[in-house]
Amino acid sequence: MHATKARRNHVLGEIRGTFDEAEQERFLELMKQRTFTTAHVISEALNLREASALSREKEGFRRNSLEVLMGGAITEIACPIAEICKTEDFRQLICRYGLTDAGVVFVASNDRALVLTDDGRLFGSYSEDSGHVIALLDDHLREPA
Repeated sequence: MHATKARRNHVLGEIRGTFDEAEQERFLELMKQRTFTTAHVISEALNLREASALSREKEGFRRNSLEVLMGGAITEIACPIAEICKTEDFRQLICRYGLTDAGVVFVASNDRALVLTDDGRLFGSYSEDSGHVIALLDDHLREPA
């Protein structure tokens, strides 16, 4: 599913609001780094919101998403609920933010990875003494100083 530039811009605009060409290029550069996901994130992404223009193209979107995952650009890391729940802090994260976000933070903590998010609530929960770093995606997409 290779969308035209106009179509891609329309869909990204629906999902993120403004997402100009320079931000898209910086996002693609970020994705060249070691990138991981969890089954929970994949599940949320593949079950598109009905409000998205992609909801009318579910099969094509899912096919393309699976190609990206199978192509090695993104690594899926196992994140069993039972493993996350062994720590009280992560049980609390599940209750506050949901399984998907808690799982991402759990994996990032184990791998000492950076979590890029546009979720202000999740970003607000970040503590510098944690085993991971959370940054706002928009901060990484802005023009370099």
